[in-house]
This record gives sequence, C-alpha cells and structure tokens, in this order.
Amino acid sequence: MILLDISIISELLRDTPAAQVIEWIDAQPLETLYLSATTVAALQAAVARLPSEERRAHVHAGLEKRLLPLFAGRILPFDQSCTKAYAEAITKVEKGGSEILPVDGYIAAIAAVHGLIVAARETVAFEAAGVDTINPWRAHSPSINAARQKF
Repeated sequence: MILLDISIISELLRDTPAAQVIEWIDAQPLETLYLSATTVAALQAAVARLPSEERRAHVHAGLEKRLLPLFAGRILPFDQSCTKAYAEAITKVEKGGSEILPVDGYIAAIAAVHGLIVAARETVAFEAAGVDTINPWRAHSPSINAARQKF
C-alpha cells in the first residue's frame, strides 16, 4: 500500500501532469493508494495562497470534487499512534546529518505506523527517516521495482 506525498497530488492537479506520473498512478489499484490528512491540509493551504482567483477556483475544484472523493475512507490522520513514530523519524534524520520538513516528518510517521510506502518526487528525507519510497518520475528506478514486488 502506498501513501501519496504532496508532490504526487500537486502533479495530478497540473493542467498537463507528467506522463510518467499518470502512467504510474494508472498502474496502481486505487484501493492501495492513501493520503494523509497532513497532505490534504498542506494542499488546501497551497491552493488558498494561489494569487489568481480563477486558478485558485479551478485547482480547488479539482482537489475537492475530483481527487479527494477518490480517497474516501483512505485519508489517514496524524494521531496519537503517530507521535512516537514522528519523534523516531525526526531523530533518525537528524542523527544522519539530514533535515526533514515537519510535514514530511508527519507523512513519514503515518507511513511507518501503517506500514506504507511513500510515493514522492523528493525521496531523500523519507529514506533518511527509514521509510520505503517510490519515485514515479523515475519509472525504472530500483525503488519502484522493489516496491512492486511487495504487492
């Protein structure tokens, strides 16, 4: 099962998404794809900050009316069970000499608690946190092939 990062949903909301991301998404059974509530919140904040009212309305409709309904029952919270995993992920990253954004730490913790692979464009921070990753922009990367074997 796969937890989609902000970068994946943002790409899907583009007027012309990357072909390899569309191809990768289309190859995944929908019921194996999850979102985190923190990803949804970050996306909603990004949409609210768009300067063009027309663009903001267009992207908001795409998110709220097309994408989010596809994930009904598969939007995972950052709850009490994730707090220890978050602390462990952040500590692991820092001990390794890297950095991770708080929202990525939340996503990593949710993935760890639920045993999910994180799909993202930038995977380094998630990997430093000890989470398995997939980068759909690199269709033939070892991480994708290894992850597919898990299904």
